[in-house]
Amino acid sequence: MDKHLKTIEEFWTDLPAEHRAILLDAFSIRTSPIGGYVSSQGERDENEYILLRGRARSLVTDAEGNEASLNLYVAPIVITPNMARTSGGCSLVDIEVLDDAVFATTPAAHLMDLMVNFESIREWGNTLMREELTRKVGREWCLAALSAPQRLEWFRKNHPGYEDLFAHFHIASYLGMTPVTLSRARNP
Repeated sequence: MDKHLKTIEEFWTDLPAEHRAILLDAFSIRTSPIGGYVSSQGERDENEYILLRGRARSLVTDAEGNEASLNLYVAPIVITPNMARTSGGCSLVDIEVLDDAVFATTPAAHLMDLMVNFESIREWGNTLMREELTRKVGREWCLAALSAPQRLEWFRKNHPGYEDLFAHFHIASYLGMTPVTLSRARNP
């Protein structure tokens, strides 16, 4: 935990020291190898995750086995909050690990209790939810309103450097296009 302490605390710099200590005590460290999943579509998932090292993506798979990337993550980053990626305690998405990764994790119910009891932790959690909602609305707008080349420009602006970090088929899926369309948008 010590070597990841600084990374975790970066998420809580605006909180009072005693509340940072409470949050730090609430989270534990979990490693996950490349190709693993920290959450699986349809299975129980009652945790919150902060990706401290590595890359990951959230995705859904339809009945025919087709995948759609919903989010791309590069550490350090908070994974989409539990209440936005689960229903009835079951995950709506897979969270696939794309590099050997390190996560800080805590039960969502425990974090919710801390948010109820400590105003600064509540504000921190609410800020994370607002940021996630803003990201999701931005992506939905991008998918609905922009052409393929415009979506790629939106992606480059909103996710700088990700084009070099993720497989192009993951990016194409995230942008709602085929890999061929992405290739054409990249090389007009």
